Amino acid sequence: MTGWAMVLQVLGVRIAVLLLAWTLLLYVPFRWRPVGLYLFVPKMAAGALTPFIAAAGLLLALVGGLGGWWWLAAPAGLAAVGASIVVVRLGLVYADLTAALGPDWAGRIPSQRRARMVGRWWRGRLPTTPEPRLRQDVVFATVPGSGRKLLCDLWQPPAEVPSSGLAVVYLHGGVWCGLDKDTGTRPLFRHLAAQGHVAMDVAYRLFPETDLPGMVADAKRAVAWLKDHAADLQIQPDRIVLAGGSAGGHLALLAAYAPEDPALTAAELAGFDPRICGVVSLYGQADLAAHYDHTSQHKTCRPDDPQPNWDAPPPPWVRRLFGPDADRLKLHMVPSGRLDWLVGGTPNEVPDRYAQLSPVHHVHPGCPPTLLVHGEHDEMAPVAAMRQLHQRLEQAGVPVTAVFLPHTDHAFDMIATAWSPQARTAIHVLERFLAVLACTDQRPRTQSGNHPQARSAISTP
Repeated sequence: MTGWAMVLQVLGVRIAVLLLAWTLLLYVPFRWRPVGLYLFVPKMAAGALTPFIAAAGLLLALVGGLGGWWWLAAPAGLAAVGASIVVVRLGLVYADLTAALGPDWAGRIPSQRRARMVGRWWRGRLPTTPEPRLRQDVVFATVPGSGRKLLCDLWQPPAEVPSSGLAVVYLHGGVWCGLDKDTGTRPLFRHLAAQGHVAMDVAYRLFPETDLPGMVADAKRAVAWLKDHAADLQIQPDRIVLAGGSAGGHLALLAAYAPEDPALTAAELAGFDPRICGVVSLYGQADLAAHYDHTSQHKTCRPDDPQPNWDAPPPPWVRRLFGPDADRLKLHMVPSGRLDWLVGGTPNEVPDRYAQLSPVHHVHPGCPPTLLVHGEHDEMAPVAAMRQLHQRLEQAGVPVTAVFLPHTDHAFDMIATAWSPQARTAIHVLERFLAVLACTDQRPRTQSGNHPQARSAISTP
């Protein structure tokens, strides 16, 4: 064997072992601390890139097999098989929206809208969409007393796409103290706009500028603004959906399930119609007490821990990584979602406060139709709490569909969205959920706990 052949063989073995180790991350559910904190991004990337891991592993396995190099073929083949199983299992996830939308939901989607929808996983890359109309930094509210202006981005359908009449208020993630609108969500909003929907990407206030009730109030301010400007945006005021990812999913659920709670509603919104036609949570938090335990905050957070300088500039390496966005994203190097600061104590100290700020404790028969999309390996938002929320919604007779994605961690749609099987599955079900709501009579439902369609719609192999 020549020197170059030996070098290539050693390199191939190292790549194969790396691919195998990368794939194995998808089979192990981690907790945020101590391990998950360091493996979160590699696992998230592995989930998004599983089709490429499978292809690369298969190629190296073929090379190793043809060359008689079992030490190359074995790890490469295992990586290919492991990644392929993940892709297939995700592709087999079928979200039956009957529970949330009724038995005839598929037939209610207009054919011209269906033709522009995302297909199943075997279609490969997300389809390209026509250029939407984007208006950035639109002021939608001014906070009384402080003069603080709240901004949003408006994603409107392309000129050639007729309006569906439906709008989505989207609340970004960031553990309630970081990130901003327009962070990794452009692929999603492009697809929503291509369906004729309006997407309102909201920059709500964060901690420590405000507390959780203040954030919920900002979400309701966004809904009120949309209703006031419905005619200008060519939407129907009774066809507004609240949606969000991670912390934004938590806030969306809380605002949707407690629309008239005075503790979670801004004073100037008294008298406005708070009703929405649906709510969507992407890997959101359903129970803050469960989140506190799941992220091991009872082990890592101490009462005498000083809060950081929230106005301090980001570290140099963050600036190099994120460029000019580093300041606006507020990437504080603090424990993720420090709830004793956010809520005002631990679950043992202020249990009623945790219950008040948890969607799972606000379930009632009048909750709007709900779509829950969550990863089974979520290390930030415990999947058990989301399953409990789903069960309580069913018991209350609320139309609900829950989709639990196998081998999937938190923030599964933030990396390589165009190729990610998890992101594609989420967009696939979300498009159909919104399409049916857009063409459904939104007259108030009977406030009854015996909704005939309130049953499970989970399908994971």
